[in-house]
Amino acid sequence: MAPYDDTTAATRFDSFNVYETHFKQIGDHKIKVAILVPKDLKPGKVPLAVKFHGGGLVVGDALFPDWIAAFWVPFMHRNNAITILPNYRLVPESSGADILEDLADFWSWFNDKGVDKYLTSQNVNVDLDYKHLLVSGDSAGGYMALQSGLTRPEGEINAILAQYPMTNHTRRSPEDSMLGMQTPSREWMDEKLASLLTPGAITSSAHPYKTDRFGLSMALNAYGRYNEFFGEGERLWPITAVKSVKFVPPTTIFHALGDSAVKFQDSVDFVERTKSVVPGVEIRLAYGKEGDHGFDGALKEDEEPWLKEELQWVESRWLF
Repeated sequence: MAPYDDTTAATRFDSFNVYETHFKQIGDHKIKVAILVPKDLKPGKVPLAVKFHGGGLVVGDALFPDWIAAFWVPFMHRNNAITILPNYRLVPESSGADILEDLADFWSWFNDKGVDKYLTSQNVNVDLDYKHLLVSGDSAGGYMALQSGLTRPEGEINAILAQYPMTNHTRRSPEDSMLGMQTPSREWMDEKLASLLTPGAITSSAHPYKTDRFGLSMALNAYGRYNEFFGEGERLWPITAVKSVKFVPPTTIFHALGDSAVKFQDSVDFVERTKSVVPGVEIRLAYGKEGDHGFDGALKEDEEPWLKEELQWVESRWLF
């Protein structure tokens, strides 16, 4: 195994050439997409992986390394794959409908050879293999990955790897903690909203450690205001959107029993509903053991037999 397993968050991108462009522009606001090209990329057809970032649809950025699990780095190198990481608009400045619009626009850009065109402009010549496409994401990124699978044509996506995905809106009380953090006060939330909700405001990138939007995500859910901004409707959440589809790509879900951010039961419910409405679907709930949200961030494939098995399963659907 190549020495990429023990990559830390601080050096997670060191073995890649990192490129940034945008797939969409709203007025003067550009929505970023990043591209990770392995420095040891080999000649020939190059499979593709699209990876969406987490953050409760309120916070996050495509190139925030802490939310890209360590196992992802050797996984991409081993398969000689390029990773495409899109941003998207965030709540509360934008709605769930806006986010799904960004998702559709990203896929239009992607299928219009946006990656090829940009890399060619940077004198990077690669033979991208659109017939071998993996879509992944953690938490809110898992939401985006699953929504991709539910909205894209059959055969476009070969496999989905969703880590503790948001399949439903988060239900919590003000007394609940998340990853050891306490919910901010209602007064704090109201002041934060007043500072953000200015006419025409758009946010599509928010560093988790340099902003306090994490607290806002917790508060919006705890005080019952998340859906006020995100919106309501069956298509907005995978748990209800799946009822109207006839196909779901082969999917594996990682989720820990003790997840304090996204309920483990939500993944159980999504898997059961998907199996009930899509006969013969390949969908797995691969991890239901100890741990909290983000439990897999530092995991190494060779130290976790279940992870090794699941990544081999993903490869078998993605690449063959």
